[in-house]
Amino acid sequence: MTEAPRGALTVERCDCCGRFVFPARGVCAACGSRALGEVEVVGPGRIYSFTVNHRAWRPGMEVPAGFALVEFTDHPGVRVVGRLRGFDLGGVTIGAEVDLSFEPGADGTPVPAFRPAGSAT
Repeated sequence: MTEAPRGALTVERCDCCGRFVFPARGVCAACGSRALGEVEVVGPGRIYSFTVNHRAWRPGMEVPAGFALVEFTDHPGVRVVGRLRGFDLGGVTIGAEVDLSFEPGADGTPVPAFRPAGSAT
């Protein structure tokens, strides 16, 4: 994932075969080309997997805390982990559509977060 400091998710896309390369490697795993460009991923995405943690692993951490691995339909092969926000964590489901946003991480660097699709951020 690149460009996180500006609050955007960009991934590599092969100029030869069109495959998305994530995480960035500088070479396409499908065809071996090094002709790669960058494209921005904006979503929506769908929850591929998730977990809800009920125990804080650092001081001041809010629990329960939901985290999801989200797959982006328009960008096959791109899956990103982020915090679930605005969800009833007891009702999260695989396949739920989410919107990508960013929030400050522990050091202030923007990190991915996911909200229910169409909800206010």
